Amino acid sequence: MADKRLVILDLDGTLVDTSEGIFDTARFTAMQLGVDPDVPMERMRRFIGPPLDECFRIVYGWGDEQIRKAYPIYQARYRAYGQFLGKVYDGIPQVLSTLHSRGYLLAVGTLKNETVSLSLLRHFGLLDSFDVVHGDAEHGGRTKSDVLSMILADLRLLPSEALLVGDSMHDLNGAAGAGVSFIAAAYGFGFPTRPVVGPSVSAVIDKPLDLLPLLPAL
Repeated sequence: MADKRLVILDLDGTLVDTSEGIFDTARFTAMQLGVDPDVPMERMRRFIGPPLDECFRIVYGWGDEQIRKAYPIYQARYRAYGQFLGKVYDGIPQVLSTLHSRGYLLAVGTLKNETVSLSLLRHFGLLDSFDVVHGDAEHGGRTKSDVLSMILADLRLLPSEALLVGDSMHDLNGAAGAGVSFIAAAYGFGFPTRPVVGPSVSAVIDKPLDLLPLLPAL
């Protein structure tokens, strides 16, 4: 991966274990709308990774009208409470500082609301490690490929100069759509089964520190 200059990292399940706050916020939102919030954990885990409207459809089976009502409830609860329940994965601060010292540009590319993402990264002391942060628009609508393309445009780089580290099929497909290489974070919670190295997956890592041997100094 000697040709890479930019490392883009997903947020949920890659930089920070945000599951507790996401699940709490989803259940709170359901209760506020008079819906039984308890669903099997296997289904609740689908709340992590996809755009928020898709999460509501998958987990609770809601239509457009319920989703329209749910958005402000979810966002307000998450901003006030849920975002602070996360935990930075072990090794992430070392990975970021080492990659920076090796000359890489660093970015966050997420389908989490961009404003919330900035707040969360600032809260956990990670924001200053990144050159660019992009996420979903205020009311949704961006794809992972959209987010990655925005990052590349901001930094004036070609897709061949970047790679994405992420923990879900949305990350894998988004990387393919944007033309950037992909490293699967198997320690996250987005893949239903362990990914395998192949045409669309350059490598699989079991912990954040596994990324460092793959990216030598520029």
